[in-house]
Amino acid sequence: MEYDAIVVGAGPAGSVTAAAVAHAGYRVLVLEKNASCRSPCAGYISNTINMDLPDDSVIQSKITKMRTYFPDLSFHDFELNGFVVDRPRFDVSLAMRAIGSGAEIKWGSPLTDISAGAIKFRDGNANGNVTGKIIVSADGVFSKTAALLGLHQHEFAVCAQYHLKGVEPIPGMCEIFFSTEYAPGGYVWVYPTGKDSAKVGVGITKGKSPRAYLDDFINNSPVAKRLDGIRTEYITGALPVGGMRERLSFGNILLVGDSAGMADPVTGAGINNAMLAGEMAGRTIIKALENDDLGHLADYEVRIKRLLGRPLARSLEKRKRLEACASNEQLQEQLPELWVTFRQYWE
Repeated sequence: MEYDAIVVGAGPAGSVTAAAVAHAGYRVLVLEKNASCRSPCAGYISNTINMDLPDDSVIQSKITKMRTYFPDLSFHDFELNGFVVDRPRFDVSLAMRAIGSGAEIKWGSPLTDISAGAIKFRDGNANGNVTGKIIVSADGVFSKTAALLGLHQHEFAVCAQYHLKGVEPIPGMCEIFFSTEYAPGGYVWVYPTGKDSAKVGVGITKGKSPRAYLDDFINNSPVAKRLDGIRTEYITGALPVGGMRERLSFGNILLVGDSAGMADPVTGAGINNAMLAGEMAGRTIIKALENDDLGHLADYEVRIKRLLGRPLARSLEKRKRLEACASNEQLQEQLPELWVTFRQYWE
């Protein structure tokens, strides 16, 4: 079967792209390797994004401040305007929106090969084969599409997270802890999901397993008493921290979201950028299809780099400096220049 666009991956980037193109009346297929939406992300989304977001049922807490802790536990507060979402439900809502716009989604259908416009994938125990005029790589940090294009594997951070109940989060406050002891090359987060529940996670780029660091933080850190609760969920994952890829457009193939390295190399935040890129990819694809000219697809890379190029390049430079902090003493001194809520970061 031939489609106008085939999207690989049903995360935020893929679903937003698919919804936009399908809404314009084109035939769109989404291939998702998993049987349902699942994500290792903590789920913070800035409310500044100029897009129509899912309804309040996916929101776990409103966020008005971020508190960043130095290694000595002194802290800096910064006002925010955002919310923490239930990521699986959030992703499902975006996927359902794509379906409602006319897109078709094949769950449990991992990509296996790309040849010209032909796409091969696993469909249960059988092999599937479809063709598409345009292909969108939205399949995450370990993108199969990018690998088939011969692109290098992203540098990545590994993450682990518990959902704790019976704990004492600070209402409306995202807490970020920096410590070479508990999170080398990264940080620990505590995101409230209710009055007595929170997501507590860690992202690291070196050292032992992320779960070992996370367990150590929850059990032994100075805030361990506040986190002494019931561990109801455990997830792991990875996110790109090597900055945006040099190329995002390869003939009839576009890269969006984590596949393109659009997550912030320091904060790891990627949902907003993924959705913005999906919207821009969708508009570009529609223009190419309307004019029957795939040359328009190159415009996507130009526009994305104009929007995200400089901030992600700055963040990558800060990431390299953060990883060079080998001690808490260095981190204590340099953190204001390396974390986004400090004025010094932007100077």
